[in-house]
Amino acid sequence: MASLDAFRVFVAVYRTGSVSGAARERHLTQPAVSAQLAALEARVGERLFTRTPRGVTPTERGKVLYAQVADSVDRLDRAARALRIAAPPPGPLRLGCTAEFLHGFILPSLPGLELSISATLGPPRDLLGLVEAGTLDAALTTLPPPGRALTEHAVADMEFLLIGPPDWSPPTPAALGAWLNARPWVSSSVELPVTRRLFSQALGVRFAAAPALVAPDLRAVVRAVELGLGATLAPRFAADDALAAGRVRNLLPGAAPVLPERWRLVCRVADDDRDDLRRLVLALRHGARPPESDGDSGLNSGT
Repeated sequence: MASLDAFRVFVAVYRTGSVSGAARERHLTQPAVSAQLAALEARVGERLFTRTPRGVTPTERGKVLYAQVADSVDRLDRAARALRIAAPPPGPLRLGCTAEFLHGFILPSLPGLELSISATLGPPRDLLGLVEAGTLDAALTTLPPPGRALTEHAVADMEFLLIGPPDWSPPTPAALGAWLNARPWVSSSVELPVTRRLFSQALGVRFAAAPALVAPDLRAVVRAVELGLGATLAPRFAADDALAAGRVRNLLPGAAPVLPERWRLVCRVADDDRDDLRRLVLALRHGARPPESDGDSGLNSGT
């Protein structure tokens, strides 16, 4: 009969997509992981993975075995963690996110949570790589998990606001697209996929506004709008304070101008039952409840 450790190694290889990733996950050497996997394949009598230059891909037999054992391995690992009496006290939750999301959304959700957090700021794809490598415990991002070793918890469906300087007087929605194209635009990136979708789908024209400022920081973008440098499409969490204080103007009140974008907390499958992660998800979901005041909406970096 195959050992429990062999099944643990198999599940780790399946989720990380590589022997090296499983070795990091299980705190083993790569030769030890390869030996355990070879022994399990010998026991099964079939190959469980196909080796590729970039890692491994499960065979059909591997997929069947994973479906049979993964849940049991996870439950046994959770039970083992719960029985550790002399475990060291937990350190801060190592959380990755963008600077703007930390400032505008995460921090307002933390009072009363009694949770110690060590934040790492950076691009979403880099942060997901750090979660997969075990350097971070979790990341908050709009990107879905890139591999089988990671899982996600939905946190909020963020809305966008189309905002301009407070002294701008926009025309009717039917004429708004052409009116905006004749005025300057500020943004956090040059690609502007969400902005272009707004113009084509909601405003009925192609985006052609001249760029006045491109800065990879949503706080700087909103501040530029306050100073009259141009209009932008910004996440509600980035624009709400300025809107409430009258420092910017909502150029398209009413329904959300584009579909909201989902933010999620991504962590390793093996950490899915951690109490600190679950409490953080609940706090962020509570903080994401839509405001009751103005009825308009507003999300995303790279808008």
